[in-house]
Amino acid sequence: MKFKISNPGVLQFFEPKKENLDFIEDLILEILKTVKKDDIADILKFAMRELVQSAWNNNLKFIIFKRNNLDITDFRDYVKGISLFKKFIENKNLDELKTLVCEKNYWIKFLPHLSRDSIRFEIISSTPLSPIEERNLRLKLKLATRCIDFIEYYENGNYDPEDEKMGLAFIIFMLKKAKIPPELFRIGNISDNFIARIEIPLSANYVPLRGRYRNQSRIFHF
Repeated sequence: MKFKISNPGVLQFFEPKKENLDFIEDLILEILKTVKKDDIADILKFAMRELVQSAWNNNLKFIIFKRNNLDITDFRDYVKGISLFKKFIENKNLDELKTLVCEKNYWIKFLPHLSRDSIRFEIISSTPLSPIEERNLRLKLKLATRCIDFIEYYENGNYDPEDEKMGLAFIIFMLKKAKIPPELFRIGNISDNFIARIEIPLSANYVPLRGRYRNQSRIFHF
């Protein structure tokens, strides 16, 4: 499989089923092979899986908050909603929520982009991060960029085995290992959508999207 210098396609789905994740991983590998960067394929596969899971959890939370008349921007309601979300996850009682995800059209998109000077992988979902989660995640990832490795991160007291977003911090350390600047990983909200993006430069002259659209984007920087 070969890819032209363009967007290789968009995959939209409601649930992170195995076939969707496998397709994403196969596409990542083939794109990276095209530019002889398949040595970082495992890192990008891991990152996209974590980001898809984060987008999926976000969509589920919106359903749980709405059906229980909870305000996701209110701290007390947020704590109640997250407790309900964890119970659903622990009990694996997701059949009804999966149906509602489709009915509400809460989609997830995987967008790969290949150009002459970069590769870009994006995950977008139809629901935004809540203000509380956005703030907490900003702090976690900002600390991860400042830590040398996960051991230092752990020693700073930020390791929580029950934290569903811990994998997002791992992305930072894996990108560092691959010598990809962490600032090329961005996550946050644009309009009413969650968006996460990883850019891989193919040219020394590459200008990240952050630099091009600094004044137009609400995607947060850590």
